[in-house]
Amino acid sequence: MKLIINNPPPYGGKLVKNIDKREHELKGVPVYDITPEIDKSSGVPIRNVYREIMSICYGFFSPLDRFMTREDVDSVLKYRRLPNGYIFPFPIIFDADKDKIKKLQLKEGDRLYLRLKGKPFAYIDVEEMWEFDTKELAVKTFGTPEKNSDALKKPLDEKHPGFSIYRNMSGFAIAGRVYIIKEPKFKEPYNRFWYTPEMTREEFSKRNWRTVIAHQTRNVPHTGHEHLMKEAAFMGDVEPCRGILVNAIVGAKRIGDFVDEAILEGHEAVNKYGYIKPERHMVSFTLWDMRYGAPLESLLHGIIRQNMGCTHHMFGRDHAAAGDYFDPYSTQALWTKGLPSYGFDAPPYDVEKGLEIRPVNVQEFFYCPKCNEITYSETCGHSEAQRFSGSFVRGLIAEGIKPPSIIFRPEVYEVIVKWWRVFGYPFVNKRYLMQKEKELEVEVE
Repeated sequence: MKLIINNPPPYGGKLVKNIDKREHELKGVPVYDITPEIDKSSGVPIRNVYREIMSICYGFFSPLDRFMTREDVDSVLKYRRLPNGYIFPFPIIFDADKDKIKKLQLKEGDRLYLRLKGKPFAYIDVEEMWEFDTKELAVKTFGTPEKNSDALKKPLDEKHPGFSIYRNMSGFAIAGRVYIIKEPKFKEPYNRFWYTPEMTREEFSKRNWRTVIAHQTRNVPHTGHEHLMKEAAFMGDVEPCRGILVNAIVGAKRIGDFVDEAILEGHEAVNKYGYIKPERHMVSFTLWDMRYGAPLESLLHGIIRQNMGCTHHMFGRDHAAAGDYFDPYSTQALWTKGLPSYGFDAPPYDVEKGLEIRPVNVQEFFYCPKCNEITYSETCGHSEAQRFSGSFVRGLIAEGIKPPSIIFRPEVYEVIVKWWRVFGYPFVNKRYLMQKEKELEVEVE
């Protein structure tokens, strides 16, 4: 049995870095403006493909280095693997307005330049242009209870945010390798937390973090999250994990979620005020408009965090889910024994061309008045558990009631209040989403 674990190599063996800093003349060449994807029923922004460009080009999705061809997508939907055999759970598609592309007279083999906020940003070397049925794509992306009974409890529909993303695509795809030509600058507070996989690996080396456990989040941390990080970090090899990497997902959020700015600074407050030593804890983010695909989403999370250099990844109940579509333990099942309906007869780290990152499956932390402390569901023998309820906490905050410190660190609550004053409401609403997609997290020079 191997006892010593070291930071794993990037998935596929090499980090993608598609940055082309040469001077590019955009006069007289096909140029297309990136715009947010809007949910047709609500009018709310739900995706911006620039985030996928950033995550591809900076290596978060390695070995993926392009927007997918029809063959790529078919392989992903059928096997959850790229044609080269490496695991990948979701179709990554650059969908465009067919009429606008037609006016550009774009052909396969051409180079399509992309503008962001009206300024040069990236280009795609066009390999293929193809059409697809958005509903068929949405259904095949997530599966059905009939075909995927080991994970799905009921069919996904337009109420599911990930299903809605694929359903609202244009139906016209442009495939090919993508390159950033003007690296954007992140605004406050995002600039403090931007670490590419190359940068996290350098940082881990500086800190001597040979073992690192990843904490996936899309929430401001309550004390249950804090204890989850603390306890999960005791996994490792001959010693506890040397570092905890909080990697928040930044992108279009569901209405009612916490705003991205508060999520990042809330996690920063955990180490800033000593609840976890800064020497053991760092906060970062990945640009991605979540698909809320539960076990499928966990595969992408494993890919991202292995690329960032993590050795372990914590997975809790109902990981990366929305609503009650997926079995709440389907992610843990995938990482324990596999999910055959999605092509995994064994865990993702125990298959051909599998991941090297290792799972830490955890249950639930809650407050036990009998123990008079935050405790773990698998060890506490009392029946008086007071569980952390996200809706309850958000309800308190919405009413202007400061949650007790046993639930929320006061410094974390102050972060929420800070951004409440900025946006006029503590949670994501339509106005926030519209403003966010207009301004984005970056400036392009």
